[in-house]
Amino acid sequence: MNATTNTSWYRGVVVGVDGSEESLVALDWAACTADAHDARLTVVSTYATPPEPGPGTSRLVEDGRRQAHDALRVAMDRLDGRRPGNRTVQTVVLPGTASHVLAQLSRSSDLVVVARRRLGAFDRALLGSTSSALAAHTTGTVAVVPEGAAGGAPTRIRMGAGRSEEPELWSAAFTEAVARGCPLEVLHATGSDPITDAALRRGPSAGSWQGVVATAVADRAARWSARYPRVTCTTTNPPGDAVAALLDGLTPDDLVVVGGNSHGTLTGRLLRSVSGTVLRSAPCPVLVVHTHTARQTVSDSDAAPASSGRRAQGAAVEVHR
Repeated sequence: MNATTNTSWYRGVVVGVDGSEESLVALDWAACTADAHDARLTVVSTYATPPEPGPGTSRLVEDGRRQAHDALRVAMDRLDGRRPGNRTVQTVVLPGTASHVLAQLSRSSDLVVVARRRLGAFDRALLGSTSSALAAHTTGTVAVVPEGAAGGAPTRIRMGAGRSEEPELWSAAFTEAVARGCPLEVLHATGSDPITDAALRRGPSAGSWQGVVATAVADRAARWSARYPRVTCTTTNPPGDAVAALLDGLTPDDLVVVGGNSHGTLTGRLLRSVSGTVLRSAPCPVLVVHTHTARQTVSDSDAAPASSGRRAQGAAVEVHR
């Protein structure tokens, strides 16, 4: 395999566990992903620390640290001697909230994997969740795995394409399709928000604009397909809401790949981004790819696909074996 289609990851896969069944499902999926990319798997558990010391805080911290180590033992029992990526599994216990710790580790890894917990609407509105917070605030690529998702390789990958180039998003989707040996479906929904809907209905140019967008997405897919000839890629342009289109017909055996933009907590909850809504509702794992390069719209000149390399930033961790 040449360098442009290399699917090996050199910075590894990180998965957060807390001993729950949901986190063990995420662990299964992370181990399968590490195998697919010949990557090292690092299993991380965290424990809370009080902002200031006080009576009884040392006991609470020690209890939290012990529970974190217990969660790692449960995870290693689940792996049962497996060596994902043909490498020794690393286990790490770190102080802090799971979302903060994993966000920091995402800077020095290829992928962070986290479980999606079941929270009621009221609890989610007040407290959020580790998966939502991590997907919203990290700069790295995050996979959110719901309970009930298949732990093995996906049978189909569906990518949500926007009007801009988003080379990291396209690279991630095609790389996963090669590594997993499954087809890729590129989906771009027209009229995916109230403002776009109103603009498209305003005049006779609506149909031509939709055609321009559809052609641009198809051309982009053709360029990436030429770079990844082993991938069977199809494009669809359903009308209406992007979230509904992305979720339509999904099964636990699928994988959804969407772009993400880091934003503040309040902004994220008010805007309800497509990626955030999809990861809260999809029955399958959702890969959220944050882009770091300047975007181009469909009216800009076409550019060759960018490299799939990601920026590496150091992160110090305490490793326990």
